[in-house]
Amino acid sequence: MLVSILRYIKGYVRFRATGNSPERLLNLAAARGIPLWEPQPTEGGLSAFMSARDYRAIRPLTKRARVRTKVTSRRGLPFILRKCRGRAGLFAGAIAGAILLIVLSQFLWSYEIVGANHVSEQAIRDVLAQNGVVQGVPKASLDVEQAERASLRRLDTLSWMSVNIQGCTACVEVREKDKKPEIQSLQPANIKASRDGVITDIRARQGFTQVQKGSGVVKGQLLVSGVNPTRQGGMRFVRADADIMAEYTEEKSLELPQQFNYYSLSENKIDRKRLKCFWLELPVSLSFGRFDHTAYSFREEVLQIGGRTVPLSVRTETACELVDCSFSLSKAQAERVFLRHLLLTELFCQPKTQVIGRHVMVKETKGGYSCTAICTNCENIAQTSEFNVTE
Repeated sequence: MLVSILRYIKGYVRFRATGNSPERLLNLAAARGIPLWEPQPTEGGLSAFMSARDYRAIRPLTKRARVRTKVTSRRGLPFILRKCRGRAGLFAGAIAGAILLIVLSQFLWSYEIVGANHVSEQAIRDVLAQNGVVQGVPKASLDVEQAERASLRRLDTLSWMSVNIQGCTACVEVREKDKKPEIQSLQPANIKASRDGVITDIRARQGFTQVQKGSGVVKGQLLVSGVNPTRQGGMRFVRADADIMAEYTEEKSLELPQQFNYYSLSENKIDRKRLKCFWLELPVSLSFGRFDHTAYSFREEVLQIGGRTVPLSVRTETACELVDCSFSLSKAQAERVFLRHLLLTELFCQPKTQVIGRHVMVKETKGGYSCTAICTNCENIAQTSEFNVTE
């Protein structure tokens, strides 16, 4: 391999020798210490490779061997440079490209995060950026150990972090903290009602039930006891565990205006594009228009080559015009809005509550609507209340 590289740098030719005894040329060259390689017989002679400099040295030997030689191909760096003679721009571009490559290799182009399964990668990138690990930063100015320590202090969901710089990219390996196992308490406890209701189902796994199905209970009432007298006159203490399902009614209300004023997106848009390379940003499109009320959106397209992110991207800022709009709400529409409000409230605020029925009433008021709903719900009202055996 090394010999091939040296031959390419010096330059070599393939020649063809014809005559009565071309093999004599090989013997004369070997006697003079002139190397030839890959000799092959051809019609009326032979062909071989030799360095371009040695080809000039065998001219006296061709007369002694009574053969004629002819170059059939030229290979190597000297012949390429000869073709480019007089093209100063090509050499200048190659030198400038080499300098640019050396300079750009001193910066961090991009980095990837490995091991973030439940933690947001964007949150990790934001913390790393605050500690100097950001696209386009000089690698010599990076204090990797300090960035790791500071980032771990900010991200309490991570137990370990390592920033490994490889060339112009970095691999940020993280390890998330293991969730603490729930340790079941052995402290004796009672089950009490968390709200008023009518018992519909009792599923006691531990403890001594104090109520029956169909019983009405109030908030704080004892449902399942963790204390049981024994026949010997003592007391047995356990940690009561049960699911107590109860029905209850709940009233919800909402006031809605009849006239709504809001902003709506129009079809008028202005796109402004900027070319971003490392820390440098250059405007690609010039748009000077503006609106009285505007909503902005951003989109960034990053260049990737061979699965690697290159620090070259186009950031597009879109400005959309907002126009004033108004809407009059009818009674039927107000009822539908109120029902959607109830569904969202039940979904996000009462996820464990089963709604059995709703009775919705909508009344017109001055300038709006008064919405009321009587909801019948079913919920587990069992609430654990620990106690001390010394009490």
